[in-house]
Amino acid sequence: MSLREKKSEIVKKEKRNLFIISALSVFEEKGFNNTRIKDITERANTSVGNFYNYFNSKEEVIEVLISGLAELMISKFRELFIYFKQNRIPPISAVKNLFRGYAKMFKEKKETFLIFFEQMGGMEQKYRTKRNEILDNFTNEVEKIISRLIEFGARDQNPKITARVWTSTVLGVFIWWIRSDFELEEEELIENLTDFLVKGTMSN
Repeated sequence: MSLREKKSEIVKKEKRNLFIISALSVFEEKGFNNTRIKDITERANTSVGNFYNYFNSKEEVIEVLISGLAELMISKFRELFIYFKQNRIPPISAVKNLFRGYAKMFKEKKETFLIFFEQMGGMEQKYRTKRNEILDNFTNEVEKIISRLIEFGARDQNPKITARVWTSTVLGVFIWWIRSDFELEEEELIENLTDFLVKGTMSN
């Protein structure tokens, strides 16, 4: 690829990201269903025609947003699972570090998380299905962690059910935290969350 082509690709990526950032801002303000393409382009200070050079619809924008979010959510639990596979005894510190990573992620992507959890349920069936698929994939990764903990001596339990409890608790707590504008100190949140989930999983 020539230098000119590389520069052109960089410019295209920057413009595409501008539409994504602008759309996210408008979705947060007006809600996904009430947002028009024109609202996004006005926020980006460009034309509707220019928008269609990068996206076919506002739905396509939110798919990009949510797909990136989903990969982040799932990748952190995958990292913990890999860590547990490499270490004989899973230390509490590893779980705390996982939740610290989540705290950082929820802070940095607050608006996207709120759209995912609070608006996607009200969208058309295609997007509700996508939302549920992401949550199922997330829970499957959590289940691997629970199964590993059982191998290390956790009480006898159904890992599928426990994984659902972890998913609901972790995501529910972090959504509450960002919605309350982080009133609770991060370390207190992490300590309580870790204590509740790990003790509940390991104890008889």
